Formats: sequence, structure tokens, C-alpha cells
Amino acid sequence: MQECGKTIELREICPADRDALIALWHRVFEDPAALPEAFLRLLPEMGGGVAATVDGALAGAAYIVTGLRVGDRRAAYLYAVAVQPAYRGLGLGKAVTQAAVRLGRERGADFVCTLPASASLYGWYERLIGVRCALYRREESFPACEGFAVTPLSAADYNARREALLAGKVHLTLSDAAAEYERCNCRCFGGDFYAVGDGIAAAYREDGQLTVRELLCPDPAQRRAYAAAVAAHLGCARVRLYSPGTRGDSPYLAAEPGALPVDCVWSLAFD
Repeated sequence: MQECGKTIELREICPADRDALIALWHRVFEDPAALPEAFLRLLPEMGGGVAATVDGALAGAAYIVTGLRVGDRRAAYLYAVAVQPAYRGLGLGKAVTQAAVRLGRERGADFVCTLPASASLYGWYERLIGVRCALYRREESFPACEGFAVTPLSAADYNARREALLAGKVHLTLSDAAAEYERCNCRCFGGDFYAVGDGIAAAYREDGQLTVRELLCPDPAQRRAYAAAVAAHLGCARVRLYSPGTRGDSPYLAAEPGALPVDCVWSLAFD
């Protein structure tokens, strides 16, 4: 394909792209190198990716995570769409996004979802791939407080406990590989997966406090106390706790209309 005198090619990513993909990720998202390294290591078990090259140079990429389920429905999760600043304006973001979604469908996904990086992108994704805000979340902030034992968990242990705690509820089911990446995400930012009391938490440090992305326990009344204990365990003065919300709260996950009920427990979107 020719655009502005440049030769543009779309193709699936390959092992030879690794260093260029890591450099692109760091350039656009400014994450520590350990995060894209972990993602690319686990990606063959989780899904795939699409690269855009311009005159042979890797200029953009998008990934599709397919090892996810909601009940008996398979989800394709669009993730980490990135274009090198020097190549913006050529339509590469649109091209890799649509190609990654096609790849997800080819691999058997029943529906597509994503977490837009900002509120302004919900409309862009709706026009591009037909997704709109399906889930919402709320956040609260409060002081840390000791009171419960906190112990790191492996991704497999966390995943097994998560499934037990969510039994009977409509929820996202992760593959062990996807859970491992979620744990790497937390660990890259000073957190981890934890057992706390009779519950579990996925948390990391952000903006000087502990962000708890997911906290599940048998008694919802214990959630704040457990979150406060994790924050104290990690030496944080305060905790930000995210919880599933309803319309009117902050927009969260975007999905194809009708794909997800509003009470679906997602929590661990790849944000």
C-alpha cells in the first residue's frame, strides 16, 4: 500500500520484531522495559499482534488478547495500540486496530472489547470497531491501616482463588498466561497479587499511594479494611480502591453492544 509516497505494510508480528516493539511501547507509553518484555514473552499463549511498517521500518502495532472468557463466550481484548510519533497522520492507528480485531475474530472471539486510554477515545473506538462503554467503575481513597496478614500470591494461585470467589457471578475469566501478565503489570509498579484476610487483591503503587485494581472477598464489608491493610503492608499512607460501578460512574470497559451485562465483574482490564 502506498501513502504519501511511502510503502506501508500490515502483517502479524514476528520474533524478529521484539526489540522494535519494545522500543515503540516505551516511546509511546513510557512504561519500564520489563513490562513489554513480559507481555511479548507471554503473548504467544495469550493472543497475537499486528505490526505496521513504513518503508520497512516498524512504525505501529496493536495486540489482541484472546485467552479471555465471560461465561461460555470468548472475548478478544484490543490492547496497546501505538504509533511512532514520526509516522502519525498516515492512518496507521486505524489500520493496526482494525487488523488486530480481525485477527481476534479469526481466532474464534465472540466479541471485542478494549479499555480506551482516555475518555476522548471512547467515540473513536466506537466509530472504528463498534464498541461503546459497557462497564463503569468508581474509586474511593482512604488511609492505610494495619490489621490483616498480607501475602504475595503466584498468578496461578490468584487465578484459582479468583474463580472460586466469583463462582456464580458473571465475570471475566483469565487464562493463567493473562493472569501472569497482570501480575507482572502490578510488580513493575511496586505491587503484586496478594492474599489478604480471606480475600485477594491486585495492587500497585501510583501517584504516591497504593492503587487496588481488584479486591475480592466473601464479605464485601471487609473490602476497605483489606485494601487498607495491603497499603500499610507496602508502606503507603493512602489507598485508592476501584470497584465496579454503574452508569453515571466513570466509564471503564468498552465492548460491542449487548456483549456484557452491566453487573459483569471485569476489574483486571489491561490498563
